[in-house]
Amino acid sequence: MAVCEIWDVRGRLDHPLDYAKNPDKTVNPDYTDADLQAMGDVMKYAANSDKTEQQFFVTGVNCDPVTARDEMAITKAQYQDESKIVCYHGFQSFKQGEVTPEQAHEIGVKLAQKMWGDRFQAIVATHLNTNCLHNHFVINSVSYTDGKHF
Repeated sequence: MAVCEIWDVRGRLDHPLDYAKNPDKTVNPDYTDADLQAMGDVMKYAANSDKTEQQFFVTGVNCDPVTARDEMAITKAQYQDESKIVCYHGFQSFKQGEVTPEQAHEIGVKLAQKMWGDRFQAIVATHLNTNCLHNHFVINSVSYTDGKHF
């Protein structure tokens, strides 16, 4: 059974986002460089995307992972938010062997969509660098739909 926790973050929004999206922790080790290159070539042909050179377990809910910081900052500016809490950072950790990286990420994305998907921007990043797979969530403290706080 997964363990979850969430806490507020004060200060800089980019620090928890950069930590959660760290490629050293989110890259799928099952893919070779040739696999990634082939997959990237196909994705680039099918859709214009700068994120396809590696397979990362990073998903944006109501935002693009590449531009999430800017999108969250725009939301804050739109609603003139000046609160000290810039975002919330949470995790969801699984026992060793309980889930695959794909399952962990899918569970994390579904949780984020259910909890925050109708009002908040969030990033879900599955870290694969420890024995226990775990998801990180970074949630904007301000709703993009109405400017209210989480």
